[in-house]
Amino acid sequence: MLYDIFSSRFVQTAIITSITILITQIALAKGKLRWSLRHQHYYSVPNIGPNGTDLPIITQELWFNNTGRAAVEDIEIVLNWNPMHFEIWSPRQHDPVIDSNGRLIIKLPSLAPKEFFAVSLLDTKELPALLNVRSKNSEGKRIDMMPVRQFSRTVNVSVLVLMLIGITTLIYGLLSGLSYVWVLLPPSVP
Repeated sequence: MLYDIFSSRFVQTAIITSITILITQIALAKGKLRWSLRHQHYYSVPNIGPNGTDLPIITQELWFNNTGRAAVEDIEIVLNWNPMHFEIWSPRQHDPVIDSNGRLIIKLPSLAPKEFFAVSLLDTKELPALLNVRSKNSEGKRIDMMPVRQFSRTVNVSVLVLMLIGITTLIYGLLSGLSYVWVLLPPSVP
């Protein structure tokens, strides 16, 4: 019965079409805009505020990265309001715009694949919230960041080799199991 289903031209066409669409979607180069909060610090600088009081200084750094294989174009970063100071590193062309609601919109023309930049914010009262990150073809996605240990090249290559051996063994096991099941199927009667 299973053999009859898979020998049908319609099912074969549907399977080949589905596999082709899947491979095309995987292979198609797309830009992927990701952002994360690297750090936020609160400093209390003594005796420099009015009347010799402590002056609070709040800093925050946001990282933006294109993890895709194609450029991301027309990037917009929307902050709830304009902070006292902001800086973009690495230096690049950007256009800060204040909209009618007082929100700061930082516009950047593009971000190449695997490229990143940081936006550093500084204020003495409160920092604005990041409201939206978007580009021409997609919405920015937030990712969590944390420090990660860097292993030596030897360790990285060893882990990669072990993973490849494991994947190869898994594929071999699946194909062996499928061939065993195929042998057990009764032959179709013409």
